[in-house]
Amino acid sequence: MIERLNIWLRRLGHIIASLINKASLYRFTDDALILSASISGIVVGLSIVVYHKVLELVEIGLRWLQRAEWGDISWTALTLPFITALGGLAIGLLKRSVFRDVHHHGLASVTADLRDDQQPLTLRHAAHAMVLSSISIASGGGAGREAPTVVLGAAVSSALARLGQMSPKAIRILGASGAAAAISGIFNAPLGGILFAVEAITGELRARTFIPIVIASVMATTTVRTILGNHPLLVTPLQEPLALLDYPLLALAGVLSAFVAAYHLRTYRWTYAATYKTLHRFPEYLRPMFGGFAAGVPLIILPMLLETSYQPVNDAIAGNFTTVWYITILLAIATIIIKPITNAVTLASGGEGGTFAPVLKVGALFGFCLGFALDQVAPTPVGLYAVVCAASVLAGTYRAPLTGAILLFEISGNYGLLLPLLFSSVVAVYIIRRLDVGTFNPVAE
Repeated sequence: MIERLNIWLRRLGHIIASLINKASLYRFTDDALILSASISGIVVGLSIVVYHKVLELVEIGLRWLQRAEWGDISWTALTLPFITALGGLAIGLLKRSVFRDVHHHGLASVTADLRDDQQPLTLRHAAHAMVLSSISIASGGGAGREAPTVVLGAAVSSALARLGQMSPKAIRILGASGAAAAISGIFNAPLGGILFAVEAITGELRARTFIPIVIASVMATTTVRTILGNHPLLVTPLQEPLALLDYPLLALAGVLSAFVAAYHLRTYRWTYAATYKTLHRFPEYLRPMFGGFAAGVPLIILPMLLETSYQPVNDAIAGNFTTVWYITILLAIATIIIKPITNAVTLASGGEGGTFAPVLKVGALFGFCLGFALDQVAPTPVGLYAVVCAASVLAGTYRAPLTGAILLFEISGNYGLLLPLLFSSVVAVYIIRRLDVGTFNPVAE
C-alpha cells in the first residue's frame, strides 16, 4: 500500500514538474506574447481612464484656486501665470522628493526603452507621467498629454511583461504595444495608435511586432470606450467627395503646412535651448515654477494656448471664435506663433507633457486661417482645411504621414476626409524631408 502510494506521489510530482516546465517555456512562445498583449491593452485602457479622471480632478482643484473661467479677460485672468507657476512648483517639489530617482523624456524614453542597453521603464515612470503631467496641463502648462500617455502605456506593459518573466525581446515588443495602446485609448483611434507605433516608436513592420501592437491597441480602445463612451474628439461637417480640381489647393495646403511645421520645430528647439541655458543657474526644483510663470503670461490674452481640452481645434473647424473676423484671425495667428514657445518653455524648465497636442492645435488654427483666406476668393469649406492642415502639420513635425492622416480621420469619424488627409499629409512630409528639418520623431532622425 505504501509503495503504491509512493508510486502515485512520484507520478503526481512528475506531472506537476512537467506542467511547471511547460508553463515556464510557454512564456517564451508567440501565444504567450499575444495573450500578454491582450492583457496589457486592457490594463493600459484602464490606466488611461484613471489618467483622464486624475487630470479632471487636478484641473477642478486649480480652477477653484483661480475662481474664474480660463477664458475670462478680467482682473482674475491676471492670476493665471501664478496658478501656472504654482503647478510648476508642485512639479519641482515632487521631482525632488517622491520622484527623485525617476526620469523620462517622453517619446525618446520609450524608443530608448526598446533597446537592450537602456534602463527599462517601470511603474514608477507610469506614476511620474500620470501625476506630474496632470498637474502641469491642468495648471496651464504649454505641453500636451500624449507623450506622458505613451510613457504610461509603455511602462505599464513593460512592467507586466517583466512580472511574467518574459524574454527581453518580448518585453520590448510589449512596451511598444503599450505605447500604441495608450495613443489608441486617449484618442479613441486604434488605427492611429498602431501607425504611430510603427512610424514613431519601432520604425519597423514585422508580423511578430505588428500583431501584438494591433491586439493591444484594439483592447485599450475597447476598454476606454466601454467606460467613458464612444465619442469623437473632433466634430467635423460631412464632406462631399472632392473633385480632381480640388487637389491642387490641397497640395498647397500640404506645402504651407510643411513650412508651418518647420517654423514650429525650429522655434521649439531654439526656445528649448535658450530656456534650459537661462534656468540652469537656478535650483532644479524651482525651474518648473519659473517656466510655468513664463508659459502662463500669454494665457491672459490667449486662452487658446491651454491644453486642457480640444475645444480650440473644434472651434477652428466650426469657425466659432468671435463675430469679428479680424480679431479671430489675429488670435489664431498669435497662437500659431507663440504655441511652440510656451511648449518649449514648459518642457525645458522641467514641466511635464508632450508636443503632440500643441502641434495638432497649431495645424488646425493654421488651416482655419488658410481656409478663411481661400473663402474670400471662392466659396471654400473652412472646416476641411482646418482638419487637413492639422493632420499635415502633425505629419510634418513627426515625419509620420500615415499617423497624421489616419489619426485625424479616426478622431473625426468622417470617411469623406480620408483622401484629402492622406494627400496633404504626404505632401507635407515630402517638403519637410526636402527642407531637412529635425523632427520630434526619434526614429526618423
